Amino acid sequence: MDDAALVDRLETYLMSHGIYLERSAHERETLHIEYETAVDGIPDPQLGRVCSELIDAHEAGWEPTDVHAWVFSLDGAFVGEWEVRGGWLRALENGNVSETDFSTLVRSTRELEESTR
Repeated sequence: MDDAALVDRLETYLMSHGIYLERSAHERETLHIEYETAVDGIPDPQLGRVCSELIDAHEAGWEPTDVHAWVFSLDGAFVGEWEVRGGWLRALENGNVSETDFSTLVRSTRELEESTR
């Protein structure tokens, strides 16, 4: 599965959860995604939904790369950003990190815009 197929997969799955993928680009071995959401901030369940789909895509054949997410409100205001490292996904698959450790790593990258804190 290439990045285009992954983006299509994310778009389809996440829309039903109120997460609307708007743009994507692959630069320097990082897949950048931008999405809009109606919830305030970047709550853990939202991170979990996106990460679950990345994990499922990896299990379906996507070779993980770093993913950097930019989050916006429905009115276009920047909310914050977060990321997942491709190595973390591979380590999770190999049993080198637990799901809890993986979640902690992802949450540690979350940076919120000052106005949303």
